[in-house]
Amino acid sequence: MNETIKVGNIYLAECADINHEGLGVFRINDFVVFAPNAIKGEKVKLEITKVNSNFALGNIKEFITKSSCRVKPICKYFYECGGCDLMHMDYATQLEFKKNMVLSTLKKIAKLDEVNFLGIVGAKNQYYYRNKVQIPFSFKNGKNICGFYKKKSHDIIPLDECFIEPTLSTDIAKFIKNLLNEYKINAYNEANDKGTIRHVLIRNTFDNKYMVILVSKTKEIDCLDLIVEKIKNRYKEVESIILNIQDKKTNVILGDSSITLFGKDEIVDEILGNKFKLSHKSFLQINHEQTIELYKIVKEFADVGRNDIVLDAYCGVGTIGETLARDAKEVYGIEIVEDAIINARENAKLNKLDNCKYFVGKSEDIIKELDVDFDVALVDPPRKGCERTFLEAIVEKGVKRIVYVSCDVATLSRDLLYLKDYYNVEKVKCCDLFPNSIHCEVVTKLVRKES
Repeated sequence: MNETIKVGNIYLAECADINHEGLGVFRINDFVVFAPNAIKGEKVKLEITKVNSNFALGNIKEFITKSSCRVKPICKYFYECGGCDLMHMDYATQLEFKKNMVLSTLKKIAKLDEVNFLGIVGAKNQYYYRNKVQIPFSFKNGKNICGFYKKKSHDIIPLDECFIEPTLSTDIAKFIKNLLNEYKINAYNEANDKGTIRHVLIRNTFDNKYMVILVSKTKEIDCLDLIVEKIKNRYKEVESIILNIQDKKTNVILGDSSITLFGKDEIVDEILGNKFKLSHKSFLQINHEQTIELYKIVKEFADVGRNDIVLDAYCGVGTIGETLARDAKEVYGIEIVEDAIINARENAKLNKLDNCKYFVGKSEDIIKELDVDFDVALVDPPRKGCERTFLEAIVEKGVKRIVYVSCDVATLSRDLLYLKDYYNVEKVKCCDLFPNSIHCEVVTKLVRKES
């Protein structure tokens, strides 16, 4: 532990950089201190809040000089809420941060000193963009509340307005909270594991059709029929209301059992002319406008020809593979979530695509079972990246081109460190699907090295 840096002490310091978590990086007596809501170049008075052996944490008490890139956050809860990280920066600075984060991580972890970086596609709309929101509910001090968790906690900031989700989603959540209070129904209390509604999930489509999912600890909820009736009568945009039962004491939001209370058990979205059925458990990128831009990049990088056979790993409901299917000979999709594969097969029929085949299971297992020579592999894994056995199988099969879509540049870089022995990293391009947050989608094209 550094003896000169103590909790409660205040130091004059200058922000040297921003790290991958969006925290300002300061150095005090050659000791690193991280603090939120800083911008490179700003001089501040920094109060130390925690000291570890290799670094400390702090909070800005006063600005001595402010960056010209600093803006007043539009949201009054920004400094408390964990939903956004970069709202104190103007948007051009946010994009510059993301570009630098991607390039520095590729250099540090993937050991890529030179990258053919084609830039970052910024969003036209930095607000109200989320097509899926997950709003926690709780019963505390004799009343129901809903909102968002404070940073690094499960304390809920009551929802008034949110600038990254549609205003209608906010209104629906608040309306449900008021109904629970009206009918004296207690929402879930995490402390004693009692109550009913734990979360409300709301997803909407490109044409503003809405699905509402009530996640409850219990199947039986007083006045549930009245609640459903009032929601559907008030919001004509709501086409589906589903009850999901999560009776386990867990941080996992959705349970295994669901009941459709109103409408169908899916809604239909559209991307680049293709329609996609989505169940309440389906994965889809959360920014519709930017998903279109992302898929345009994927299509360009994949450069699929009429005779190409495409592997769509971690395929979800088939959105990426079916975007390319009309240009390909065949598309093979693999996904571990069975409900998603059911949707993917339905989507292929909906889009009149007869060259798409889907398989339920782990990508690293199914790829070994398929006696197919793939020309292109589309890889869009979860945040943890790809299993090494899957990457080894791609190499073993001699796949000619890989288009790797990643929401976590650190795990992407780890996987590239392995793949670059067999593939040239031809180009990299980013797409910002998450304005005001630290996250960024990265698309990488790899081409097989000549043996």
